[in-house]
Amino acid sequence: MKALVKSYGKTGLRYVTDAPVPEVGPRDVLVRVLAASICGSDLHIYDDDPVFRDRITDGMIVGHEFCGRVEQIGEQVTTVAVGDIVAVESHVVCGTCYYCLNGVPHLCQEVAGIGFDRPGCFAEYIVIPSENAFPKPPYLSIEVAAFIEPFGNALDTALCVDLFGKTVLITGLGPQGLMALAVARAAGARCVIGTEIHPYRRDIAQQVLSLHTDPRRPTLDAILDAAQPDLAEQIFEITDGLGVDIVLEMSGNSAAISLAGTVLKNSGHLVALGLPSQPVEFDWSHHLVLKGATIHGIYGRHLYQTWFTACELLASRTVQLESLITHRLPLERFEEGFQLLKQGRAVKVVLYPNGSATEKGQE
Repeated sequence: MKALVKSYGKTGLRYVTDAPVPEVGPRDVLVRVLAASICGSDLHIYDDDPVFRDRITDGMIVGHEFCGRVEQIGEQVTTVAVGDIVAVESHVVCGTCYYCLNGVPHLCQEVAGIGFDRPGCFAEYIVIPSENAFPKPPYLSIEVAAFIEPFGNALDTALCVDLFGKTVLITGLGPQGLMALAVARAAGARCVIGTEIHPYRRDIAQQVLSLHTDPRRPTLDAILDAAQPDLAEQIFEITDGLGVDIVLEMSGNSAAISLAGTVLKNSGHLVALGLPSQPVEFDWSHHLVLKGATIHGIYGRHLYQTWFTACELLASRTVQLESLITHRLPLERFEEGFQLLKQGRAVKVVLYPNGSATEKGQE
């Protein structure tokens, strides 16, 4: 079968046509991948980032955001049937460790990540545990269903603290930052400020804000160029010199993290999702202790709470994600998609391992 694999210690991915179709265990399902989207962590893998390098074995099929059709089920599977269209949770958890038994299975001690620790979805077929298959609601396209999972990350980040009536800064307007932008507006934030270095993504962010804002309601919302040297001053001006109540740090960029500490209001909350490639410096005294601030670390998403919340928001059109899909490509043109993302000229790139975008868009 066709697949994208990672060679250990090398930049980039390899396109192969002879990967074996995986075998189905008694509690597994075989899924024919209809749509797979490229995640920010896939860019780290592509770049051979040390954060993930030793986690991914040589020749591993990568990718973890996808939607597909169940083609075969194991003999013990009762929750899904052949022909079902499913989105997939990429955290494969043990269900028996301390964290699983205490309601936070996304922090499982034995977690195995699809596309990291076990074969991923940039392929024609993938085998997953049946409990990781989430039936696609009929009102979602296969493309949006493919990234309900990262939408869960954005939900957990944005809803970590109460945003109602607050001034919220979102640093980094990649896909999850843009989703958090929509959630913050839907959650009743008084003012939403976004920072992003790429003009293309700033334009998309303005569109997302407009889509989720009542035109009758005046706002101080702003999308700012993260490269401007007076960025902190601009934020203080918008917030009457006080700074922001909440920062949602989505970028993992050291300059953005420093900015977050600088403009965070006393007693504010810094919610961190972005993963830096290297250790970063943070002014512990002035940006945290002396401000009485709180830092929250977000990893993954609550299983499966955020899935149901995501579906409720999408079903009601309170949050709309279709506009984030900027490119649709066959699997063979993956390189084009990765380069567009690396250059900041795309948001969500959807790959189709089993046919054209036109065909799969009708599923």
